[in-house]
Amino acid sequence: MNVQFTDKTENIFKSTLSLIKDNGFHGTPMSQIAKHADVAIGTIYHYFPSKENLILHLFEYCRKELYAFIFQNVHPSMPYKEQFFTVFRSFSKFHIEQREYSCFFEQFYNSPYHEMIRTKEHEEGPYAQNAFIKFIQAGIADKAIKPLNEQIICAAYIGAAITYAKNIVYGRNEHNEQELTDLITIIWDGIKYND
Repeated sequence: MNVQFTDKTENIFKSTLSLIKDNGFHGTPMSQIAKHADVAIGTIYHYFPSKENLILHLFEYCRKELYAFIFQNVHPSMPYKEQFFTVFRSFSKFHIEQREYSCFFEQFYNSPYHEMIRTKEHEEGPYAQNAFIKFIQAGIADKAIKPLNEQIICAAYIGAAITYAKNIVYGRNEHNEQELTDLITIIWDGIKYND
């Protein structure tokens, strides 16, 4: 069942994100989501027949929001290196400023829900291979970055961006543009294609 992202479903998603951030998946029942979203419980079940269904659609929604944010300033005419740095900055900024999304992703990827979609990532549809992997594959195809396993590149790239963001959020460091540039440069220098 495909769900259209309407104002009503977006309201349900935003309420679910807020509650999951504070209470986790298990501490967020459908009845609490309905109350927080100020909708009847029947309304939620009209769109989402189960909590599992809601969480999976919420993941799809959050991923679209993330991609819209991190790729908004990327243009095909930009050199790939510039795209790489721009996406990294935006990815870090998203995880600093959009804490509810960030907390959701962290819990989702460490839950059984993630296993449910892993087998569907090679199919067409909402759980198809994600746009970030395609971005890395494009860099490999253009010989901007080394032909390494894209999952390894993603682990280094995403892990560093999220760790940087968490250090800012939890007050361990203050945002420093030069230090962020240095971090991106370390990753870039490790994977850039050398003729």
